[in-house]
Amino acid sequence: MLDVYIVGDDMNQEISRSILNSHQPMNRQIIKIEDPYMKLDVYWIFFRAGGRDILLSKKNKHTFYELQLMLDGFICQTVEKENKIFTTTIEAGNFMIIPPNHYHQVTEASDSGTRFSVAFQIESQDTYILAAIEQIKKILVFPFPEAASSYIQLMREVFKKTSPWASKEVSNLLQCLLLQLFIAVLPDDVRGIQRDVKPDSAAGMMLEIQKYIEEHYNEEISRNELAGIVYLNADYLARLFKKEEGISITDYVIRMRIKKASELLQYSEISINEIAMKVGYDNFSYFSRLCKKVLGCSPKDYRKKAKEKLNE
Repeated sequence: MLDVYIVGDDMNQEISRSILNSHQPMNRQIIKIEDPYMKLDVYWIFFRAGGRDILLSKKNKHTFYELQLMLDGFICQTVEKENKIFTTTIEAGNFMIIPPNHYHQVTEASDSGTRFSVAFQIESQDTYILAAIEQIKKILVFPFPEAASSYIQLMREVFKKTSPWASKEVSNLLQCLLLQLFIAVLPDDVRGIQRDVKPDSAAGMMLEIQKYIEEHYNEEISRNELAGIVYLNADYLARLFKKEEGISITDYVIRMRIKKASELLQYSEISINEIAMKVGYDNFSYFSRLCKKVLGCSPKDYRKKAKEKLNE
């Protein structure tokens, strides 16, 4: 069962305070993510909604990063770094990621508000993620990217329902959210390069994926390969693609290959076996079945009908 705390929404206020002010470290791993770009361990996920007493926190430190994002209201966060105390206000729509081993405390807060908090540890050799971590160490407040808002809302919806897939759904959403936040904290010069490679809108991501498939349709294309292009978890990308395009990635690749095959059948004299090979199929029987499924007839019949139509 996934440990998620939705503090203040539907919980008794006294229980909420005991959770938030507990001296027991909540450092049990609840989510583990590994992909080619990073290893991520998540220890807690909080939605803290309510009055000032819910938003305040005692002085503490831990061995992992802590994301603090204000959805509404504000908090005054103090962070100790190299014997200096930094005090900053995190208003609605802004976030801070507190590095490991830094004492910190919420000393003031609005009369009401909602704070989203995630505790995590990360390992990565990726140039952009390493650059983002260096920015995080500067103890800065950053504006929350609009592109990441949907991930927060989707997580809240998952938390409120009982599902055997909840942990997997949250893992995918959280990975996407953190990657968007890492992009947001990058310096402007680095961020510009990042966005060229990894667009932060769903539409832009789909265009990147479709462009790649069109350029490599006759090769073996894996979901992990495509996910790496847009910095998403492979499972989440598959669901996002289906949602945005109304078709699975596998079916999209098939349709692209058969479209290219139909053009060759219609306008060339290349043998059907050779056409199958050119569009990525070394099994002629399988290629023929796919043609019947997509075109409504065998490749031989399609070529015959196409030639007859051209000669009319």
